[in-house]
Amino acid sequence: MILVASLVVGISPAGCAESGESGNEPEYEYLDSLYQLYQPYLPNISAYEPIYFLVGVKPEKSKFQFSFKYRFFSRAGSLAGNHPWVQGFHFGYTQTSFWNLEANSLPFEDTSYKPELFHLTRNVTSRPAWLQGLFFQSGILHESNGQAGELSRSTNILYLRTVFVLFRANAKLGLGVAPKVWVYVDNSENNSDLGDYRGNFELNFIMGKADSLVLSSGFRLARAGGSVQVDLSYPVGNHVEDNLNIYLHAQYANALAESLIEYRDRTEALRIGISFVR
Repeated sequence: MILVASLVVGISPAGCAESGESGNEPEYEYLDSLYQLYQPYLPNISAYEPIYFLVGVKPEKSKFQFSFKYRFFSRAGSLAGNHPWVQGFHFGYTQTSFWNLEANSLPFEDTSYKPELFHLTRNVTSRPAWLQGLFFQSGILHESNGQAGELSRSTNILYLRTVFVLFRANAKLGLGVAPKVWVYVDNSENNSDLGDYRGNFELNFIMGKADSLVLSSGFRLARAGGSVQVDLSYPVGNHVEDNLNIYLHAQYANALAESLIEYRDRTEALRIGISFVR
């Protein structure tokens, strides 16, 4: 999320210990230390949407999500040096699965696959002095559920999102507000009226302390009604001497078209679990 520093997976000296004699090969304590030597582009991968596994109070409404983004152009390259704006081009991918943990076979009821291409600006220097962050993100996103025939659902959207950030570094307290608008392009025949249930506007808020409790919420307006999702997360490491790097995560959703397969239905669910990115 905007108020939490992006998770960048890079090449770290950790796990690579120099031997006692000068000129000897270093000793690699971890497999990752060797693996990362062959992955020079890993620093381009970072967190995007939240990553979590949440069990519903009603187990048939459990939910799993995975997400990342990849920056195409190196910040250290000559192209980015001459044209810094090219650093904003990204590929993003988010996968959201709705998991029925009550049925005998534990099936995934529906999964949304969401690849996208987008541009994210650097912090706008002409922003108001009281604002610590102002960013613009624009892109195209495809979403489908991977099904065939009558169960097939898919859509494409062109979107623009603006992110406003207030942050106090000394207290690690922040507030982010992100309105997003979009238009639909070539909806599937099986969900041609998706816009009536998802609308064309969303407003997201995130607030809290960077190393403590964080509350985020999203509101959508559509012709068929409004939708809301509220997430609350807290780092477990605060109470186990930072030995366990996960968050406790609770989510409440009261939303139309939360999943594509039943986009005309309203879902109301309370979910509790863990997250790795919030």
